[in-house]
Order: sequence, then C-alpha cells, then structure tokens
Amino acid sequence: MPRCTSGRSDRFMLISSERVFYAGLHGKPSVRTLGALAVCVPLHGTARLEIEGQPPRVSEILAVPAYLPHKITSESREILGLLIEPESVCDEDLAEILRQCDDPAAASHLAARFREIYATMALSGTSGFTSADFDQIFLQRRLKQRELDARISTVVSRFQAKPSSSISGDDCASGVKLSLSRFLHLFKDETSMNFKTFRAWKRARNILHHVNVERNLAHFALDAGYPDSTHFSHSLRRIYGLQPSALFSGSRRLQIINGKDVASDVTAIRA
Repeated sequence: MPRCTSGRSDRFMLISSERVFYAGLHGKPSVRTLGALAVCVPLHGTARLEIEGQPPRVSEILAVPAYLPHKITSESREILGLLIEPESVCDEDLAEILRQCDDPAAASHLAARFREIYATMALSGTSGFTSADFDQIFLQRRLKQRELDARISTVVSRFQAKPSSSISGDDCASGVKLSLSRFLHLFKDETSMNFKTFRAWKRARNILHHVNVERNLAHFALDAGYPDSTHFSHSLRRIYGLQPSALFSGSRRLQIINGKDVASDVTAIRA
C-alpha cells in the first residue's frame, strides 16, 4: 500500500499509467469527452450531469463511460475525480462501477468514502502507489484486468511509455506485423475504441503531468506532440471542456504525484 508523507496541498492529483485521482478546482467546463471512465464527487453538495438525449441527473456521485460527451456542473467549487483507463479493465467491472454510482444507497456510501479518503490524503499525503492501490483504496476491490490480444497490448504499452510521440496507425500496424486495416479493426474490437481517438486521449492525458507548470502555451503545445497551438487548443477544449489557459491557470496550486508505474515520458516536456 502507499506510504504517507507530509506537506500535501489540499489540491493534488495522483497519476498512474491506468488511473488518475484529482482533488481540486472544478472550473466551468463545457461539454467534454474524456477517454476514461470518470467518477466525479463534489467536495460538498451535489453535481448535475447532462448527456445529450438523456434526462439530467443530480447526485453526490456521478459516473460517465469513456468517450461519452457530457457536461458536469457542481454546487461545490472543488471536486474529487477518479479516471479509469477503459483498456485496463474488463467490461464487467466497468459496468459495475457505473451501476454502483447509479444506485442511491451504494452511491451515497461511495461518495462518503471518496470524501473521507480525500481528507486523509490532504492531511498525510500519499506516494509510491500503483493502479491496484487506487482500486483498493477507492473501490475496496481490485478491478479485473482486460485481457487484450498480445499485439494490441504491445501498442497500448507503447503509448503508455511515450504518449506525446506521433505514433501513427501505420507504425503500430507494422510493429505488430499486421496490415493497417486489420490492425485498426482488431484495435477497436479489443479496446472498444477508435485508434485515432485513443491516441488523441493519451496525448491529452499526458498533459496532466504538467498542468501546474507556468510556461508559453504555444511552445508547450509543440513539446507535447501537437502540430501547432490551434490543434492543441481544439483538442483540449474537446477533451477537457476548457481552454488551455483556463486548464493551466486553475492548476497553479495543484500538487502532482506520479505513481510507481508512470513511464519516463513524464519528463519529456521541459519546464
């Protein structure tokens, strides 16, 4: 289990290659499309979830499947959020998390747990954590790993190692000795997501390691693997529902703690 340290800010983000826990400002995001299953708990009160074609939902805890456009507004200025990479967990366990957050009794218990965990972490701190630690701490069980075809697993690991690189579908297909069309079909079959969408999410996710760094955003965009600042801005607005300037300015006080399994690409973007 993680060990405790002192000096934790009350706003922080824990990042492993397969999980993220965020405790900080919610801001005013518009519609966003995260590439992970997202669990959101307002620090106080309730939050409201809006998904096109569905009635709004208000609760102490909300869960949204990966790659589903949605908007969340909160009574609380600060929120707690857990992101779970869908290619790392079997469909049954992902569905169970969504069911648990929809069940009033289970949802109330889980929301209280998130708030208690946050209070403990804010006081004592946490480091040296893994995805298994995330699961046990927040969900009280280890989520079952998704069984991927070995070729697709190789590609997923490659993106975990270097999410900011411009790895093309052709590169990946060649690397696992498949035609491009066969690779793209197999990738979607195994992960339930489009390869290009997956690649865009991994690049945007890698930025989370650096959102508390003050620097020129145009230069940052190029270092993060985007062709230009316009593409960078459009991608972040679509994925996080925020302008890059709002995302970075709202994270200045955020303490970022990397897990044991975070890849070396974390240091690729220089401050």
